[in-house]
Amino acid sequence: MLSSGLRIPPLLLLLLLTAMELSWSLTEEDKKLMLDLHNQYRSKVFPPAADMLKMSWDSELEAFAKDYATKCIWEHNKERGWRGENLFTMSGDLTVKTAVENWYNEYQYYNMTTLICAEGEMCGHYTQVVWASSNRVGCASVLCETLEVLNETNMHLVVCNYEPP
Repeated sequence: MLSSGLRIPPLLLLLLLTAMELSWSLTEEDKKLMLDLHNQYRSKVFPPAADMLKMSWDSELEAFAKDYATKCIWEHNKERGWRGENLFTMSGDLTVKTAVENWYNEYQYYNMTTLICAEGEMCGHYTQVVWASSNRVGCASVLCETLEVLNETNMHLVVCNYEPP
């Protein structure tokens, strides 16, 4: 029986936290699915883009996304420079499919003729997913104990960076 005064040795705690963080990271299967979904949605653009490039996974963009995701801040990275960026958050079990689907589903608010978003709606995530000249993506996910700005707890934060934006 455990008492409320249980003390975990610091080294054991560090090992447990490291193992937990790894379980919150994107798996190779998650990365492949995210890339495949980006390319699938890019192929659905209507009218079709004559110059749509195929996306590839970029490990440097992934590392950049991971570095920012670990800060657990619900706002765009002001230090991202020339990179495009999409953010997504959810509680419970993270499904990367849900993140990319949510970004793509903003298509309904984007007018391809006028190239503007419907008033009061968001569509910048969608346009980043389908931006014809973007050809590299790297994403990361972190489980945030507290997600700053939203002040929510135990939230998965997904960050994807794109080049060119």
